[in-house]
Amino acid sequence: MKRLTNCIWPLLLLSFSACHSPSQATNHAQSATDEATQPQAGATKQAQTAPSAKSTSHAPTYHAIDMKSMNAASVNVYNGGYDDFVIEDITPILSDASSYSQKWEFYIYTRPYQTRIKFEISNFAFSKNEGKVKGYVKKFDGDKEIENYPISKSLKSGQWKASKSGLELDFGGYKLAFKDNAFHISGHFDDEKATFEYVLPTNTWKPGTGNVYFGNSENNVFKYSILTYQKPVTSGIIHKDGTDTPVTGTAYGNHYAATIAVYDMFDEVADSRKYTDDVFVEFRYYVPSAKYNAAPFGFLMVAFEGTPIFSASEINRTPLETWIDDKFYSYEIDSRQQIEATDADNPNNSAILRMTSAEPKPSDPCGTLPACQRSVASRFAK
Repeated sequence: MKRLTNCIWPLLLLSFSACHSPSQATNHAQSATDEATQPQAGATKQAQTAPSAKSTSHAPTYHAIDMKSMNAASVNVYNGGYDDFVIEDITPILSDASSYSQKWEFYIYTRPYQTRIKFEISNFAFSKNEGKVKGYVKKFDGDKEIENYPISKSLKSGQWKASKSGLELDFGGYKLAFKDNAFHISGHFDDEKATFEYVLPTNTWKPGTGNVYFGNSENNVFKYSILTYQKPVTSGIIHKDGTDTPVTGTAYGNHYAATIAVYDMFDEVADSRKYTDDVFVEFRYYVPSAKYNAAPFGFLMVAFEGTPIFSASEINRTPLETWIDDKFYSYEIDSRQQIEATDADNPNNSAILRMTSAEPKPSDPCGTLPACQRSVASRFAK
């Protein structure tokens, strides 16, 4: 049975012991999460309390490995801490692997406009080298949403462009590029009558090297990196109805790439992220499939005002309540859990998080596919 815990949870508790951050960061983080300490309205009622919840302790380490000598059971995971960002981390792989998928996603919080945009390349099912853009532009009056413009576009191979030497994407007028030490994003909305342009200064973090290798091939890779912006440094211009509106605010972004199917890599996936004001938290936890015979691994990163102040890959995860999806693929979803993380380089630095999720609303992931594609995809669904 696969286990999936893939929600954006409220953080119930965030605490540090001898953290190497400014002292005010801890107080700020605690006050920012106090409002989430009450149970959520509509929380799952059918959650099953685990009779003897177990936590998995692990301290993955990283060392140089000759890829040619790796055996089929090898998994080379993140090391503790993080490495410096290089452009190769986010350059399109453009792999021919049947399970290749790569995405660049950004949430840009400004007023009066808010934008989410995701660029994706994948070889899923019959859509080899398909490009997709999804997201929205929303307009607010204070904190009230008054307009919502969805973004959705699919492009076949040859209808989109991607540089192989850096990050420069053009997906039918939606563009993402890394130049002049910043991310540049532009596109259109409202039936192409309006446009947006954003500049996001570089502020990139990745766990360890950012890469996890599976098996005996360097081509079987799982890549991950995140962009954190907690200061109002993101700038942009919204052009709508003949008016240019300059905007500033904060932004979040992530990059993901894999050349091997998620269900082949992992039996269990858990992740969460949260940021309020100046505090950003991201947690990820993976249990490799039995075929790889490898220990669980993951990371926890906490940033204050855009700067990482705590990171760890030594994690104890304790499920507290579990919800089982009996309708589709029998996934187990942990509706409550506790995370304990310790900095391997400095055991006095630690963090504890307690999280809960809203009531799951399961849906068939193949439900929107045409009948033929659905039949094929269902055969490989795990």
